[in-house]
Amino acid sequence: MGRTLFIGFILMASAVCLFGQSRNFPGQAGGFSGGFDGQDTLVRGQDEFIETLDTFGIFYFYPDNPNLEYSFDDSLLNNYFQQYDPARKRDHDYMHLGIVGSAHHPMFYEPTQRQGFEVGWDQFDLYLTPANRMPFYRIEKAYTNLSYTQGSEQPDALFSAQFSRNFANGVNFAFDYKRISQLGEQFQYPNQNTRTTALTSGLSYESPNGRYKGYFTYAANTIQHKDNGGILVEPTEDGDFSSPQAAEVFLRTAETRHAHREWSYHQYYRFGGERDSLQGFKRAYTLHHEFNYNNSKYNFWIENPPLLDTAFFSRFPHLDLDDRGTRVFVEHRAYRNSFKITTFRQRSLNENRVKQQRDLIEVGLVHTLHRLNQEPVDSTLNNLFLTGKFNFSPNDRLRIETEGHFGLWDNAGDYRASGTFFFDFKKFGSLKAQVINQLYKPTLIEHRYYLTQRQLWDNDFDRTLETNLQVTYSLPSINMEVMGGYHLINNFIYFDTLGFSRQLGVPVSVLQLSLKQDFKLGPMHLDNVVTVQEISENELRLPAFFSKHSLYYAGKWFKVLNVQLGFDLRLNGTYNAMYYNPAIGQFHLQEDRAVEFYPALDTYLSLQVNKFRAFFKWENLTDAFIGDRLYYQTAYYGFPGGGLRIGIRWRFIN
Repeated sequence: MGRTLFIGFILMASAVCLFGQSRNFPGQAGGFSGGFDGQDTLVRGQDEFIETLDTFGIFYFYPDNPNLEYSFDDSLLNNYFQQYDPARKRDHDYMHLGIVGSAHHPMFYEPTQRQGFEVGWDQFDLYLTPANRMPFYRIEKAYTNLSYTQGSEQPDALFSAQFSRNFANGVNFAFDYKRISQLGEQFQYPNQNTRTTALTSGLSYESPNGRYKGYFTYAANTIQHKDNGGILVEPTEDGDFSSPQAAEVFLRTAETRHAHREWSYHQYYRFGGERDSLQGFKRAYTLHHEFNYNNSKYNFWIENPPLLDTAFFSRFPHLDLDDRGTRVFVEHRAYRNSFKITTFRQRSLNENRVKQQRDLIEVGLVHTLHRLNQEPVDSTLNNLFLTGKFNFSPNDRLRIETEGHFGLWDNAGDYRASGTFFFDFKKFGSLKAQVINQLYKPTLIEHRYYLTQRQLWDNDFDRTLETNLQVTYSLPSINMEVMGGYHLINNFIYFDTLGFSRQLGVPVSVLQLSLKQDFKLGPMHLDNVVTVQEISENELRLPAFFSKHSLYYAGKWFKVLNVQLGFDLRLNGTYNAMYYNPAIGQFHLQEDRAVEFYPALDTYLSLQVNKFRAFFKWENLTDAFIGDRLYYQTAYYGFPGGGLRIGIRWRFIN
């Protein structure tokens, strides 16, 4: 622990001693970079060689607040274009099981966001698009965005498509489609395939006078995942048994399938808000109703476990080893109705013509009926929450956002209160502070679990009380951002070395420090993210040190071709990482394997001409130099050796 913290301190100190040239950090209107939401949205575009922003007047918003828009600022090439994996397309990476689309877990602690009952299986959330995150667009012309990446084998591919088009009478159609297919076998370990499909589509309608708006959304998210339980015996270094398929794994027939089908309709009726030629926009009032139906099914099974699978069950003797197979089935149906009254005042459109709010006051009531079939028992729960928001942003320099909820009925006493303060000091940078305090009940899986209709545990845990504080200071003139965070968790719930749900009797504190520092010397760039975190209790396992570094050349060739050529490096300190147990769908403690220090190096070439982009990337170049051991992020789950990945993206405006 001490050595990794010392290494992190030395890297931070050496970074601060260097000098960087000015480069702005383009953000999103109304949003924040990084933050507690786990969606590190700050995309650092290479606008040193960008002559004009590639925007085309595209603005998007979400159906839960259509009055808050984000500008689609798609820089020509940015530092995350070649990072096709959602677990890496962010400032703070998530760990996963070695292939894109596999179960993931944050490497940098993030607070839980809860409102009422939850099942507790969120290990695939990065790959899903729920209905309330379906983007709708304000556009003048039809918009299409297509991307495709190809791995070392043809069945290993990622495809995404976004489309939006206006029709007559105030109707707009949009859809968002993402498919992850890791179905190859030659370059992956036995029983290690995944296919994830996230499809959302929506229709929006706006009345001729603009007072009524409706947004219908359908979301279909499906995860099909083969679970090998990790590597029991690694493949040999050379010869006929050097292929990943030569490895011995814990499970050869285990599979997981999650299917979510969601229907949602948001409708708004607004009065007021007219624009005055002298005073700007007048105060507006909105009545909002949402109906949402979500049907989720969770399956895990092992068909007729072969003899080799006894290695897995011998580690977890409380799990069933049955000749007929092992099975988990949970069906969760949720019916949600929410009613909200909102008043806000809109500010004049900024230079990007993005809608922004001067202030917002909202009160609401949200009721959710949960019907649960956890084989072999059924249950029904009712959640009722009072909600509220107060946002204040008199100008582009100051923004204050607060929100909260309080639970009644079956989750009576649950609450969440959060506040965010943002101030722009102009040439002296910007400051953002966020605080969250929340109390919430355990998830279903933490409370009660059945495997093959046999109850493994039935806990009566206390609620978890969590307090989070994060402060971020950004200084774009030297391309620097420093973030400090403190988290205090009382009644922390974790899963022990056998996979049982447990509750810790002492508070857990997490102290975090993160530095982003980018440097430029002519066409050469060095971008860095260095994070350290100190955790008081061993029941929460995350690396004490993690860093990412990108060294690359960026320039324009032949006056039309934007180019990036360079290396990406990831480092983390040695620690006893968690193990992913597919039988319970959770990351839990283990004491047998340490994840060792490994310099994971990739090299890439990115190209852009007009609206077309492409990249060529050789992943895990380190394997060519350190061939005697594998790269691990999670205990027992190794990454495959080096391989080529190519990708393209093409946008159309017509």
